[in-house]
Amino acid sequence: MAKRLFLLHLGPDAVDVSAMAEALAVGGVGVPAVDADVTTRAEVEILRSHRAAGFRRKEVEGAWARVCRRARKTGTDCFVSMPGWSAATPEQAALALDGLADFRVVLVATSGFAEPPRAWLSRVKEGRSHVLPAHLGEEQLAAQVARIALMEEEARLDRRLARVSRRRRLLDRRTAA
Repeated sequence: MAKRLFLLHLGPDAVDVSAMAEALAVGGVGVPAVDADVTTRAEVEILRSHRAAGFRRKEVEGAWARVCRRARKTGTDCFVSMPGWSAATPEQAALALDGLADFRVVLVATSGFAEPPRAWLSRVKEGRSHVLPAHLGEEQLAAQVARIALMEEEARLDRRLARVSRRRRLLDRRTAA
């Protein structure tokens, strides 16, 4: 079975993911059923900035694991926005991606960068990072994310078709011999 997508939004501006859920569903993308408070705590947990955010470590531990579990339970491709992670170190990016081993991670950066944050580029396969213009509205961002998900699905189906075609040619050669 093919791995599902996990579309991870990075950028300086927070977005209202719950308002985007309907538009994301058009592209077959779901949103994990977690509160905004849990995603905030997950962001703080990975960045290890709980003291600066006014939390105790115990209050933020396991928040990212909870988001990952909920994403697995959706049964679809998922979209999560973590705007503060654009400033993550390579170690923090690796820690965040460890919980997403069951997914194909696609980065969606909305900050007007020429390229996504470097800490994430080395951790994600080439071609799975997208930069969108800064200050997109929720509907526009949702449409772009749905488009990216559909492009990834099309590429997966093209690879599968090529694999089936190769097998068919091998079978035809064997029967002809």
